[in-house]
Amino acid sequence: MMEAQDHSEHIQEKKMLPPPVGVFQTREDLLKHARDFALTQGYMVSIKDSSRDRYVTIACDRGGVYRKRLKTSENRRQRKAPLRLTNCPFEIVGKKDDDVWTLTIKCGEHNHEPSKDISEHPSCRRFTEEEVLIIREMTAVGKRPRQILKALRQRNPSLVSASRNVYNVKAKIRREMLSVANQLRLIT
Repeated sequence: MMEAQDHSEHIQEKKMLPPPVGVFQTREDLLKHARDFALTQGYMVSIKDSSRDRYVTIACDRGGVYRKRLKTSENRRQRKAPLRLTNCPFEIVGKKDDDVWTLTIKCGEHNHEPSKDISEHPSCRRFTEEEVLIIREMTAVGKRPRQILKALRQRNPSLVSASRNVYNVKAKIRREMLSVANQLRLIT
């Protein structure tokens, strides 16, 4: 009897709850509420669809399926990375009525286990605008990604980003600089 009780408690521990429904003054407040609550439950959400001043559909970031990008037969193309997307049905909706945003649950169930490591979620590895500015400045003076990441972690010990994320931001900065240089060349 004790084993059955332990097992049911274990199942309840793994159940990921949807955020509490409610009314919010702004769209940003609603999104912050949904994201913050999702983190406490072991999942993360992202915007699936929206109209800035009317509604926002928020889904589990593990929702969706991978698209086949190459025109080869399925058995020739194998994914090397484990599948992150599970076509999770979880979805919540925020609608604006009378200048307030109301959160409702469309589907509160998930088809996967809670995440053990929050860094599994791409949105949790994003840098803030301030951190991107620091990356720009440190790149300009020739600092390496590992040094940049160390400096960022000293400022924010809870940062879950990796060196790879710093390389990606540096590549984006380089593309922006090349684009500006090309535009200036066309003007002159």
